[in-house]
Formats: sequence, C-alpha cells, structure tokens
Amino acid sequence: MSYQPGRMGIAEGIGLTFMVMLPRVFLTSPADTIAAIRNIAWLAPLLNWLIALPMFYLLAWVMARHRGDLYAVSERLLGRAGAWLLAIFYATLFILDAAALLRQFAENTLLTALPATEFRIVIFWYILFAVVLVYFGIEGIARACYLLMPFVVGGVAAVILLLTPFYDAYHLVPWQGTGLLSAFQRGLALVGINIGGLLLFVLAPQFQSPATLRTALVYGGGLSAVLRTLVILCFILAFGVAQGMEKTLPFFEMSRLVYLSRYIQRIEALFIVLWVITGLLAIAINLYAALQLIARPLNLPSLRPLVPVIAIVIVNIAVIPPDLNTVVEAGNNLDPLLSAGMIGGPLLLAVAEFVKRRRKRP
Repeated sequence: MSYQPGRMGIAEGIGLTFMVMLPRVFLTSPADTIAAIRNIAWLAPLLNWLIALPMFYLLAWVMARHRGDLYAVSERLLGRAGAWLLAIFYATLFILDAAALLRQFAENTLLTALPATEFRIVIFWYILFAVVLVYFGIEGIARACYLLMPFVVGGVAAVILLLTPFYDAYHLVPWQGTGLLSAFQRGLALVGINIGGLLLFVLAPQFQSPATLRTALVYGGGLSAVLRTLVILCFILAFGVAQGMEKTLPFFEMSRLVYLSRYIQRIEALFIVLWVITGLLAIAINLYAALQLIARPLNLPSLRPLVPVIAIVIVNIAVIPPDLNTVVEAGNNLDPLLSAGMIGGPLLLAVAEFVKRRRKRP
C-alpha cells in the first residue's frame, strides 16, 4: 500500500481550526446570546461545540474509509450530481460566512478605531489582505494561525485575569437563566459557528492521516470553545446581564475596563489589532475553502483565476445591508443555515456510507 504524507500536520490543523472558530467572540454574538438566554449564556459555546464534535467524528469515520477529500468521498457515496450539490452548498455557506465576517469586522473597525474613515475603504483593505493571504496558500495561512495562537490565547487570558477585581458572582444568579432547554436550543442554533472545521476535510489529502484531522479538531475546536465560554462567563461577571445586553462589542468593552495604572491606560487599542488580524485570517480561510469547493467539481488546475471573482462576490454580499442593525439581523438569520450545513452534511454522508456497506454484504 502506497502512503504519501501530506505537507500539513497537527500544528497547522490546530491553528486553522482555532482561528476560523474563534473570531465571533470578538463580535456581537456574545451579546446576542446573553439577550437570548440571560445568565446561562456562558454555557452555549460549550453546548454548540459538544453538538458539533460528534458530527466531525462522524465525518472523520466516513473519510477514513475512502481516500481523497470531501468532494471525492461525496462523489463515491452520492454520485456526481450529489457531490456537485453538496460542494456548491458548502461553498455558498463559506462565502456567506466570509461576507458576514467581513462586514461585521469592518463595521467594528469603524466603530472602535477609525470612525472618520470611509466604510468602503475599510472593506477594501480587509478583502485585499485576505486575498493576499489566499495567494500565499493554505500552508502559509495555517502556519500564521499557529504562530499567532499564543498571542491570541495570551491576550484573552490577560484581559480575563486583569478584570478579576470587577467580578461579581451575584451576576450569575439565577444560574439557569431562561432555562436549560433554552440554553440547549441556543447552542443548537449556533452549532454552525463551528462549520469552519469542515475545511480540514476539504483539504484532507494535504494532512498526514485521518488521525491528524481528528486531533486537530479536538484541540483546536476545544480550545476555541473554552475561550468563548470564558469570555462570555467573565463578561457576565463583570457587567451583569442587564448592562451586558446593551454592549455591542463585549470583548472590546472588557478590554476597555482594564486599568493598570495612571501611566498605562487604554490598552484596548492593542486588542483591536489582535482581533483585526484574527478576523483577516478567518475571512481568508473561508475564502480559500469556498475556492477549493468550487474548483474541485470543475477540475480546475489552479485556484488563482477564481480568487478575485469570489472576492468581489463576497464584497458585494457584504455591502448589501444598509446599517449595523441589519447586519446583526442578517447574521442571526445565517446561523440556522450554517447549523443545517454543520449537521446535515455529515449525517447525509454517514447514512450513504451505511447504506452502501449494507448493500455490499452477502
């Protein structure tokens, strides 16, 4: 049996998974979750990760029995037409996710750092840097993600620790919020946040083995879920539910609350740079995943001709909403579609694999 190891290993897989799943914690998603389920909002990130993890393992089980990437496996199990539909569906989801991230990060940059800048200029610079990252290739993006992980984790942990004097445990009471059932429903609705992890299956031949994919997903996605949980938990401890629902950018408000001394203030500027870089990497990863899923059915030898085309499509989708409230509402409407892709695709392939194996039995 021939064995050709891929170029990327566990470190690159962890970096990609972590960086594509984390950025929403820097946006309005935590505030929306607090408004929906109140004091128990910190549990939602753990629940959506615990729902997504079996889906990843189910897909890894299917992929381990076939050689190739997600499109090749889908073609064997669903036929050419089914594989085309699945690839276009997931490519659309990645494009929509990239457009949502692009618009929200651009809006937040205007809101926090560059209020006098023209909106289209910020959009242009975001998509330009994302396109440049894509031209460097997924291996370069993966290594950049892995190298930046300690700074992101360290920065979030620093804010959480420095806010210790502001924590009030009574802000978590009543601990069940609007109820455990509401928390589970919210976690299920947000399971699509983890859809970026499917990129590893789209790029499966570039990794060393199926075990590499599973390990990268567990560590990268698990670390992302833990950080998202801690940020929401500490945000509630510091601000409370009533005040927390009024904050547009929870993590930015947390970093603004940090006070070191008379001579070291306003450290939130450092964290603006941090989440801008994180957002750029997440947009680039989504863009690359969409390109890969479009190029595979078409048997294109290179992704380069598609990069500017898909980038323009993402920008045009991103500028459609007229204001920030519409952007947030559109993001909330996108979450169920992402969740359907996160759960439906792995289940469909697993059922097809099960049926095919039963037909082969004598």
